[in-house]
Amino acid sequence: MSERQLLSEQIYGINGKDFVTVAIDVWKFQYYNNKIYNEYCDLIGINPSIITEVHQIPFLPIEMFRKHAVKTGDWKEEVVFRSSGTTRSIQSHHHIRSLDWHHHFAELTFSSFFENPGEYTWLGLLPSYLERSDSSLVDMVHYFMQIKKREENKFYPALNDELIENLNKLKSKNQLTILLGVSFALLDLFEKYRVPVWENLLVIETGGMKGRDMEITRGELYARLKQDHPDIKIGSEYGMTELTSQAYMNESLFKTGPAMRVYTRDISDPLTIIGYKQRGALNIIDLGNLDTCAFIATDDVGMTYENGTFDVIGRLDQSEIRGCNLLYN
Repeated sequence: MSERQLLSEQIYGINGKDFVTVAIDVWKFQYYNNKIYNEYCDLIGINPSIITEVHQIPFLPIEMFRKHAVKTGDWKEEVVFRSSGTTRSIQSHHHIRSLDWHHHFAELTFSSFFENPGEYTWLGLLPSYLERSDSSLVDMVHYFMQIKKREENKFYPALNDELIENLNKLKSKNQLTILLGVSFALLDLFEKYRVPVWENLLVIETGGMKGRDMEITRGELYARLKQDHPDIKIGSEYGMTELTSQAYMNESLFKTGPAMRVYTRDISDPLTIIGYKQRGALNIIDLGNLDTCAFIATDDVGMTYENGTFDVIGRLDQSEIRGCNLLYN
């Protein structure tokens, strides 16, 4: 059995007890087999002989996904996902070796927080997304819709009466339903329409507050969505093109799935990991990225906590503006 096959089996059924050991093994594998990552590690003077703890592992700046095809090993991608970006920016691109692998971690993560995604009817309020064939978010939701096909499963490229009719139909059956959408699209929906709400409806916002004339915090978003429906259930999804796994908000903080961990680094000293409850930039280990790079230094700013949860406060100054919202016009 090859080293990759052995690691893939360990990651496929990863649990908290084995995470650190497997992460260090993945780091060594990627150091020796990922040209871009190897060059970066050597540039900052770090190699496997000096790594004994997971927090010592170098995190690759996320901008490398904009400039390079980040791959561990030599293989042909099944698909390439690209970030939304802007007309003036260079999109990140994530080369995916296996969609089945990618889908496994999306389903594994979601199921660790909620029911199996096949138990829900899925309504995707993602304006402009269907014009793209390279969105990892659309691919994930489409996969969830296919687990148990229902006639009500549907993407909506714009607000319309059909969406409200579908929601009313699902309410009459008290069907488990997820309405997933870009933040500002959800705001427009709830402020312009009489949206039916029931106990088995869960609204999940995917971000998308950047690039607007007036940005709002997640707390303000929740408050506005709850203005006429104080009992509505709202959650948040944290994901990005460069990741295989996602995190979901559990009450007031995000929590990762079994293949993902989040750390905080010093903004002024990017090679230094800082402690809990301190504001810093977020570093992510996503073992689902076995074939690309599992160690990513993001441009997001937030805090981490001892119980494994984290919060996202904003973005680093002068970071490229990205996000789902940029597709909503």
